[in-house]
Amino acid sequence: MELRTLSYFLAVAREQNMTEAANVLHVTQPTLSRQIADLEDELGKKLFTRTSRNTLLTEDGIHLRQRAEEILALVNQTEDELKNDTIDLSGCIRIGAGETHAMHILADLFADLHSRYPRLTVELFTGNADTVEEKLAHGLIDFALMIEPFNTEHYHFVRLPEPIRVGIVTRDDSEWAQKDGITPDDLNEMPLLSSSRQPTNRIDYSQWSGGKVSAETLHIVGRFDLFGNASHFVRTGVANALGIDKLLQLDTGHLKFIPLKPALTLTSVIVWKKYRLLSKSSSVFLEELRKRVAK
Repeated sequence: MELRTLSYFLAVAREQNMTEAANVLHVTQPTLSRQIADLEDELGKKLFTRTSRNTLLTEDGIHLRQRAEEILALVNQTEDELKNDTIDLSGCIRIGAGETHAMHILADLFADLHSRYPRLTVELFTGNADTVEEKLAHGLIDFALMIEPFNTEHYHFVRLPEPIRVGIVTRDDSEWAQKDGITPDDLNEMPLLSSSRQPTNRIDYSQWSGGKVSAETLHIVGRFDLFGNASHFVRTGVANALGIDKLLQLDTGHLKFIPLKPALTLTSVIVWKKYRLLSKSSSVFLEELRKRVAK
């Protein structure tokens, strides 16, 4: 399987039309059709379903597209690292993260580095913890910003100094919005949206509440991935969201964060794969991060 063939395959998957993909690739349509047919023969799988108008991916084709994108991204990343592994730091730093205010630490760090090395670039990926960790595991990003608890068995990490408060996000006119803290009894009474990536057994609410709160006592009316879409449901008043402080959506109006009482805080970590050789730009980024955290 050649890299060029994978590029052809991805072009057809993207354009969903053999003729249009051939035009994009600047090859003839028969040439492209033959390459795709040879790839299907090599794999022993049908990758596309062809109609009079479209060329659509099969289930096997969808799986190959994901792997092909990862393979070509790694090739491009490796080429960039080899070309730019010089002291002028003209390479790219790839960072994955969810929604957390702790990203400002990395943003400030990159801004300082970029002022010294103008050709340095950054590539950001935003997703939930599962998708971010998957990209890190496959080498598609250099660093991931994760919220503990997080299993660091396969990763090196730097713990960030800023604590993250846990609480609820509610409408600013709700009955809980006037409280200075949410007690275990309050939490058991209210309808809640809970993060699908942070189920109640990931944070020890039982220990926090002295045994008053558990997965069975909470009134969970729904779950969410990232908070952006969930914030619209909170604005309707249908439920409050279990979450963390200083999310960007809190600045858009009609929402308010109320911390848990007694206080419950989490920490963030910057992680990267063990036994992975970092590029010069990523190494300098990590070195500067360690200096800041040590202050």
